[in-house]
Amino acid sequence: MFTVEDEVLKNERVVLMEKAIFAEDNKFVCKQPVLPINSPEMMKFVKEVPKISCLNTDNPDWVLCEDSECFIKDSINSMMDGVKCKFTDLKRVSDHNVRDAHEYHISEDKYKLRNSDVVKIQCNSNSNEWSSIKTAIRADPEILQRTGWNYTPKNGLKMNVLMFGLDSVSRNTFIRKLPLSYKYLVDVLGAHVLEGYNIVGDGTPQALTPILTGFTELELPDVRKRYLNTQYVDVYPFIWYDYSKNGYVTAFFEDLPSTGTYTYRLNGFKKQPTDHYMRPYYLASNSYYSKWKRLCDGEIPRHKVMLNHIKNFFSVYKEKPKFLFGFHGELSHDDYNLVGIADEDIVDFFRDLNESGALNNTILIVMADHGHRFADIRNTLQGKLEERMPFFSFRFPPWFKTTHKDLYDTFVSNLHVLTTPFDIHSTLHDILEKTSPIKGNLSNRSLSLFSSISETRTCANAYIEPHWCACLDWDDLNPNDEVVPLLIKAFLDTVNGYTNENRDICAELTVSDVMSVTKLKANDKLMKFKQTSDRDGFAPNLSGSTKVLTEMYQIKVKTTPGDGIYEASITHPVTTNDYNLKLSDVSRINMYGDQARCIVDTQPNLRKYCYCLHD
Repeated sequence: MFTVEDEVLKNERVVLMEKAIFAEDNKFVCKQPVLPINSPEMMKFVKEVPKISCLNTDNPDWVLCEDSECFIKDSINSMMDGVKCKFTDLKRVSDHNVRDAHEYHISEDKYKLRNSDVVKIQCNSNSNEWSSIKTAIRADPEILQRTGWNYTPKNGLKMNVLMFGLDSVSRNTFIRKLPLSYKYLVDVLGAHVLEGYNIVGDGTPQALTPILTGFTELELPDVRKRYLNTQYVDVYPFIWYDYSKNGYVTAFFEDLPSTGTYTYRLNGFKKQPTDHYMRPYYLASNSYYSKWKRLCDGEIPRHKVMLNHIKNFFSVYKEKPKFLFGFHGELSHDDYNLVGIADEDIVDFFRDLNESGALNNTILIVMADHGHRFADIRNTLQGKLEERMPFFSFRFPPWFKTTHKDLYDTFVSNLHVLTTPFDIHSTLHDILEKTSPIKGNLSNRSLSLFSSISETRTCANAYIEPHWCACLDWDDLNPNDEVVPLLIKAFLDTVNGYTNENRDICAELTVSDVMSVTKLKANDKLMKFKQTSDRDGFAPNLSGSTKVLTEMYQIKVKTTPGDGIYEASITHPVTTNDYNLKLSDVSRINMYGDQARCIVDTQPNLRKYCYCLHD
């Protein structure tokens, strides 16, 4: 049962959001922070971690499992005489126990999974023995019979959904620690990263539950294990239930059974939540960890078990509609840098899916729940902002861009606006069955990314509490403020420096009018946020005090000749005299007409910044 304190918190949230929405002013439109990838404030936490090697020539794996079969390796049969293996299916009893299914099979070559995705294997030869826990995807006849594209909604997109998430990885962390994966995902696969994505609560359950159910924990039945007479998590309206009812094969894969999203603090599932579920495997294999090298499952890195399982799932159900949510935490939950060891394996995973054709009719969603939450990172302003801005990306097959051009164009138009986990939930519903309007209504908390979302959306519109809001506040500065000449110099140095090699035809610009100057800062409640003060992550502790190491300004000026109007975002590290501006952060916001006629054909990149000296 939710306590009186929980109800008070819930009511306070509703009142807070309603007040904020009714007091809405376009001045407070969300301005996302520009967070440098190589910021010294964050790079001090970044370290290289040696790769792991799981190969063990003294005790190699005897058996491999792929798709729906496990088989004795040829190399083992050639090395040893009389190899025989006993395979025992392991069945889920609950979210905390597995048991032997008491179906033993002796084989000299292979074993086809029959009643479970998890099998205990015990092998002997004339001179040696080996045992392990392995997993693959059983081809369940009942699942095969009740699934198919003919059962999916007529107005759905009729596409597979593959969601793969990493714990505690901000957008910038993904780029820093998984550069190869990021490059392949974006440059080769053409994925789009949500640059305005903002979390709505503290920790993994508060991040994933709105995605998977469309609600916060306070809005759902109480499933906390420390209270009597609470329910199992089955009562939550998980999105995979909707997919399952409409002909999809479903899967939920998550490692770290001791700290599972719905089992650590919550009661877990009474019934298995999806057709395929990795928790029984992780429960069973945990007892073998001590005999293997660190972070290894026999002779392969442990993170590859889930990656391989996803590939097997797509292979076994190749012709069926599929919905899979996978979430990996072992490498990234407790360590900022360790996830980097998986970079090459994740690239291989993406490449294998692509080259196998698995992505031809699949929406691939690569994401994280939130950024890192450790105290030392949380004590920096950029660390706090990155925590609120996890990595979130969508990749559509190339044909989608033309077949569903309107949906695709609308999605792309939403990449830079404020979005939340609630929006992801609506988007997943639209993939299954398109029902959202063309234009999103800002009075709704949950807006599909296939509906146009206004750039005027704020954290209040999106029901994001102030201490979780990464949008920056705006302080108007007097044009006579002592910092303004320094900002003007940074602007002119950047723009004129870009046209300097063409000074014989492009005029050197000067500022004729400072139209506005604003200083961007994180809101006071975010700055004061230290941690959540309750076990469930509902109530904020606002006793912190975060030092600001980088100031951010936005300046709007008119230039001469030509009366060009520009906006520029400039950063200032407070420990230096530097005012930094990238050309990509300069926007010309009025038309330049024929002012750039002298270079329009030869150097079109200069059009916004060149005022031609001669006809």
